Amino acid sequence: MKRIAVLATLILILALALPVTAFAGGLYDSRVVLGGSFTLRSGETLDGDLAVLGGAVVLQQGSTVEGSVAIIGGNLDANGEIDGDLVVVGGNATLGSSAVVRGDVWEIGGNVSKGTARIEGDFYEGEGLVFPFNVDNFNFDFAKTFRGFPGAWVSIQARVIGYLFQSFMLAALAVLGVIFWPKPTSRVASTVIGQPIATGGIGLLTIVVAPILLLLLMITICLIPVSIIGVIILVVAVVFGWIALGLEIGKRLAIALNQEYQPVVMAGLGALVLSLVVNGINFIPCVGWLAPFLVSAIGLGGVVLSRFGTQTYVISAAAVPTEEKSIVEVPPTDEPEEQS
Repeated sequence: MKRIAVLATLILILALALPVTAFAGGLYDSRVVLGGSFTLRSGETLDGDLAVLGGAVVLQQGSTVEGSVAIIGGNLDANGEIDGDLVVVGGNATLGSSAVVRGDVWEIGGNVSKGTARIEGDFYEGEGLVFPFNVDNFNFDFAKTFRGFPGAWVSIQARVIGYLFQSFMLAALAVLGVIFWPKPTSRVASTVIGQPIATGGIGLLTIVVAPILLLLLMITICLIPVSIIGVIILVVAVVFGWIALGLEIGKRLAIALNQEYQPVVMAGLGALVLSLVVNGINFIPCVGWLAPFLVSAIGLGGVVLSRFGTQTYVISAAAVPTEEKSIVEVPPTDEPEEQS
């Protein structure tokens, strides 16, 4: 049985939407490790898949994982058996001499030290990725084309695929953002919630002014590298603001559902819901683009005011005018001065 890294990654993101109580299941269930450690001891069997996100997992010799293992930003030390596939995205996996992987091994932006381990499937290093469905057969009966922008015809199926891919990617970035930068993300979210009008105004001003300044820098050949760096910073700021909004939405969803979620779960779930809803509105002709534009502007304003989450934005209180105290002169008394 062959699976691809894209499918395994999507399964991991969907698994993060489960309640935290499901994460703490027994050793015989599927398991998601979020920033912690997990050891499958010798003689134990994990009846399901194992997902590791920013954590450390040890599979001792004689242990068995009957499903697949997905590592995103985590570490795996395997000396047991993996009946499914092994997917490593931005993490590290060390396969001991007694390790056995009966499926495929995918290495995408990570490091897999296979040594003398037995891999019965194929080994891929970030190349040859394909979708688990045939895109050519993905058609709609009512239309084959859609006018996304004036003068440009965009395939509707390509828009739908891009819509789903972007939503899941933002959810994955939100999870990684909270793992590596929890406090800055929380500060940006607090800034947006505390000052929505100020963040929206600053975000709109930045979106209008920043491209003009970058274009002027690009005109001068010497400053082209500076303009490129500015574009990268602007894109990162917009994505970071979107992640912060997703974290706040995840918190609200947790309260509404009366569930206790980990911060990474709230960020991934909130960003996924936010992206699906806002980018779904984008399908409305003519006015649909306003929703993602305004959300991006608000998030960008929170990033700018909080300086990428490095400080908490607080409005300084206006100075309260104080009444001048009147000085009352006391008239001198007629009593004679005491003589020494």
